[in-house]
Amino acid sequence: MHEILPSIQIIFEQKELVDKSKEAILATNTELGDMPAIENIIIKFLNARNKYELEELGVANRTETILKVKKVLTKKSLNVHLRLV
Repeated sequence: MHEILPSIQIIFEQKELVDKSKEAILATNTELGDMPAIENIIIKFLNARNKYELEELGVANRTETILKVKKVLTKKSLNVHLRLV
């Protein structure tokens, strides 16, 4: 009986980790929204504009904005992979 208790405890800990992972995936889905994959289009758009056009659009820093877009791309990719596991 004493040999079984550690195994049961490990199973419950693993279930708790799986539940936390599912919550994290759901939170990421909520954060990213249901928009179609337009990140690459946004990056191409930003790269095709000059400094003055970007300023008119309210984009102060092209590189920073592109990095934010890529961060969303990375989160979406991770989210897809996590759903497959």
